[in-house]
Amino acid sequence: MFRLILYLIILVLVYWVVKRALFPPKGKAKGPEEIGEEMIQDPVCQCYVSKRHSYAVSIRGKKLFFCSEECYRKYMSSKVLPKT
Repeated sequence: MFRLILYLIILVLVYWVVKRALFPPKGKAKGPEEIGEEMIQDPVCQCYVSKRHSYAVSIRGKKLFFCSEECYRKYMSSKVLPKT
């Protein structure tokens, strides 16, 4: 009886090792923070958005990033841009 239990334990361990070797466990999906993606703060609503998903515009040679087109419009309506 002892041998049977010992064989079962060895069989389970061998199965576990082979399974881990052939099919490594998949990790959870990685978010922007884990990938190392750069986060940008919106100048209007102060929320953070990834640079890749931001609404980017160039105003007078300066690149600005917004979380949405709505925040961009609010920014433009609140700023009086001098003429050049």
